[in-house]
Amino acid sequence: PQVERALISLTRENQSKVNKYNLLVSKSMEAQVAESLEEVAGYLRIGGFGIGFITLLGASIGLMNIMLVSVTERTREIGVRKALGATPIKIRQQFLIEALVICQMGGIGGIVFGILIGNGVASLIGSGGFIIPWVWILFGVFVGMAVGLASGVIPAYKASRLDPIESLRFE
Repeated sequence: PQVERALISLTRENQSKVNKYNLLVSKSMEAQVAESLEEVAGYLRIGGFGIGFITLLGASIGLMNIMLVSVTERTREIGVRKALGATPIKIRQQFLIEALVICQMGGIGGIVFGILIGNGVASLIGSGGFIIPWVWILFGVFVGMAVGLASGVIPAYKASRLDPIESLRFE
């Protein structure tokens, strides 16, 4: 009690001297914690972006491989379509649309799981609700489209370049 009274009187008399001797801190403890948490959050954002980019790159390569296998497995079908008059543009469109649909299905699943997990965490924390980040959802849809197009270009081009006669002989 005596020490507290002395500190209070010192604080009232000359706060600058008290701060000089580190008896009182100019920033509150909450502000210091908030500042350090913001710094850590910045590093986590950078790390999350890096991990997300690498994951997206791996998924894009995986989708391209799946589409290339699909072209190989459906070589006879492509040959029949070309023999019946399908143009290379129509064949390319088919494979690009398939890649886009696969990517968008994955994107929609990710959006649903993200919202469910976000609501679950918000209810556990009790923060008063979860805000749905519509801008980031829209960004994710566009990134999914870009990945689908990028992953489907090479398989679609390969499928459109197949020779119909050789394709019909393929076993």
